Order: sequence, then C-alpha cells, then structure tokens
Amino acid sequence: MQQQSLQATNAWRILFLLFLANLFNFFDRTIPAIIIEPIRMEWDLSDLQLGLIGTAFTIVYAIAGIPLGRMADTGGARRKIMGWGLAVWSGLTAVNGLAWNFWSFLLIRMGVGIGEASYAPAANSLIGDLFPAHKRARAMGIFMLGLPIGLLLAFFTIGAMVKAFDSWRAPFFIAAVPGVILALFMFFIK
Repeated sequence: MQQQSLQATNAWRILFLLFLANLFNFFDRTIPAIIIEPIRMEWDLSDLQLGLIGTAFTIVYAIAGIPLGRMADTGGARRKIMGWGLAVWSGLTAVNGLAWNFWSFLLIRMGVGIGEASYAPAANSLIGDLFPAHKRARAMGIFMLGLPIGLLLAFFTIGAMVKAFDSWRAPFFIAAVPGVILALFMFFIK
C-alpha cells in the first residue's frame, strides 16, 4: 500500500515537471509572433518572409514529430528524448537571439521545431504509463494546461522583456534558461 502511494506521488511530481516543460514549449514558440514587428523593421522583411517563419517552423515540427514519436513508442528512453529535445529547443531559442539575418533566424527556428517535436509524443506516452486509465484524462488535462498558460505567460511578459532590455532579442535569451534547467531534470525521471 505504501509502495503504491509512493508511486502515485512520484507520478504526480513527474506530471508537474512535464506540465512545466509543456508550458515553456508554448512560451518559446510564441516569442516570434509577439516580436515580429521589431524583427521586420531590423531586417526590412516582406510579408512573405514573415509568413515563412511560422510556416517553416510548423512544417518541420509536424514532419519531425513522426519519427520522434516512433522512437518514443518503440522503447526509446522517453526521458532522454524529452531531455535532449528540451535542451535542443531551449539552446536554439537562445541562439535565435543571436540571429544575424532572416535566413539564420529561419533556420534556427526550424531547429527549434525539431527540438519541440520530440516533446509531445514522448510526454504523452510517459503519461500513459504513469497513470491508470481512470486517472489518465485528468493527467492529460493538467499536462495540456501548459499550452494556454504558456501562451498567456508569453503574451503578458515578452513585451515587458523587450521594453526592459530595449531589444527584441532579450526574450530569446531569458526563455532559454528555464528550458535548460528543466532539460536537466528530465534526465532524472525514473
């Protein structure tokens, strides 16, 4: 009985970690949408180029999710898939702040898309293992709260970061920090 209670407590702790990473997944991917005007002005971008930033990210994310999901299904260490994916997308988020032109920004965003694509399939699979069927819907609901809360947090903080640091690049550097920290925690999931 005590062993089951410990396992349940551990499952909820892991779920909280997964929720936080999901929150930053959506926070990070929202940054360009919020600061698109300063980027447009700095590099004198066309509407087509602005559209390509989001479109390229989405296409790469969708395509990369298929083999990464297969890796999570076929017994790949999901904690490693999530940890490395989180480290990649957080690291590349910081590198986005160093982009020197449109093409560098676009290619880096595509890399962020690959890193983020690793997360959802592995996290969903892990939640399926951690929670029995009668608790799984609640666990998935908590996990998916990361999406609206991440977006809300981004919309309320990104502008303030840009203003405080007088740079559209600052949010990329700031957003990378919690992601890298969470990536380290992912590797210790049992």
